[in-house]
Amino acid sequence: MKNAINHEKAFISLFNQTARYHHRHQVFEDFISCSVIALQNGLHFCDKREQKYMRIVARYQKPDVSNLAQLLGHVVNGLEEAPGDFLGRVFMQLELGDKYRGQFFTPWSVSLMMAQLQLGNVGEQFSDKAFMTLSEPACGAGCMTLAFASVLREAGYSPHRHLWVSATDIDPLAAGMAYIQLSLCGVPGEVIIGNALLDERRRVLLTPAHYWGNWPYRLKTKLYHLLHDAC
Repeated sequence: MKNAINHEKAFISLFNQTARYHHRHQVFEDFISCSVIALQNGLHFCDKREQKYMRIVARYQKPDVSNLAQLLGHVVNGLEEAPGDFLGRVFMQLELGDKYRGQFFTPWSVSLMMAQLQLGNVGEQFSDKAFMTLSEPACGAGCMTLAFASVLREAGYSPHRHLWVSATDIDPLAAGMAYIQLSLCGVPGEVIIGNALLDERRRVLLTPAHYWGNWPYRLKTKLYHLLHDAC
């Protein structure tokens, strides 16, 4: 029997061996950008996005391009094995946080506790509705949203059917991290790069589950009923 892989440790080890000729923060940003493009183009191919991907990897030696793909593999496997903020944790362990920009991500245990307190009796939340929506104006790497999804899942309510989220962050890197994790965890919704306080939406990324679950129709129907009840 093979020993289980600690994907967080494997990610950190591999990352520290990757493209040492570039600044570590730049390598992490490029990894996130390439992963976002890979997920988006796997759903809806866009030549413009593909060209951006090729421009990024052109700055890397071939073994390091392979390492970027392997890093994403560790994220996929890590999230599959246990719920949590995988990217937020490795980001902090790699000491890539910037104290001047406030990039210190909430620990998973705290987010999970907050989600449990806010949701309470999960079954009662769905006594009069088929799904709930969640707005996260400063989502970071998506930890709070992932915690909500985890609590619902533990209570027997699949997030891809019972939860739709709108997650915003002003930092493109954090938003990219959130998009990757929400996409891999099957959470439907939008990740917005912008300023929630100013209602600024510079870029909107829709997760795969948003399309798979027919959420454009479900949200439109909910809005119709809300407007109808208000009349």
